[in-house]
Amino acid sequence: MKEFTLYLAFVLFAVYCLTSCGSDDIVERRLTYGQKETYGQNISGEYPGQYIIIYKNKDCKEWTDEAGRHMAEAHEDIVDEVQLDVSDYKMQHAFFQDFPISLISKVVDADKELSDALAKVSPMAITARYDFGYDTDYEHVIWAFTPNVISLHLNYDGADHHIRIEFNNNSQYYMSTADELKQPSSLISLIKTSVALQLMAIYDGSKLIQRFGSESDNYMHILFKMNSSPN
Repeated sequence: MKEFTLYLAFVLFAVYCLTSCGSDDIVERRLTYGQKETYGQNISGEYPGQYIIIYKNKDCKEWTDEAGRHMAEAHEDIVDEVQLDVSDYKMQHAFFQDFPISLISKVVDADKELSDALAKVSPMAITARYDFGYDTDYEHVIWAFTPNVISLHLNYDGADHHIRIEFNNNSQYYMSTADELKQPSSLISLIKTSVALQLMAIYDGSKLIQRFGSESDNYMHILFKMNSSPN
């Protein structure tokens, strides 16, 4: 179950519990399609910016500080002149354009042949579906997205491989008021600073090659940071 769906399910459950206590004053409210369409129109656009990609692999030093805390360094790569494209609500998609897939090779050490093949892949878009929903206070609207799987057909080690790369949204959602979302280019105020993704896992067909993200393993965090108004 995706993070945003779970969050909305929790909200609806909380509302149900309150209404089941006998209060006639609490009524479940949902955004109408018209509201979502308006908000989607106002966040749509082409948003130029940069990727800040932070990752840890076996080359990173690790140590324990004087307080006994586990510490680890991380690499940081910055990719300029990229953009986030957001469609209107009819499409409900966001496109993280020109993401450097080859960088993923830096954290894939469970399969060297796959890592070498990924290092040759050209940049491509990470696509994601998005939706809106009320927060529990009904005074704020939540925007969240769920990244789609990237599928690659690679030939290495004398065979064809169907590679699937999975990301998540770093368990983040973005909150704004309805009035703010009624303004043009409102995604800028909605996300405030940056949009975060996280590399989750990579598969060869149905076979899990490597999972990412725990403290002791490799990870890759991706921030898209806006640097100007949409085109």
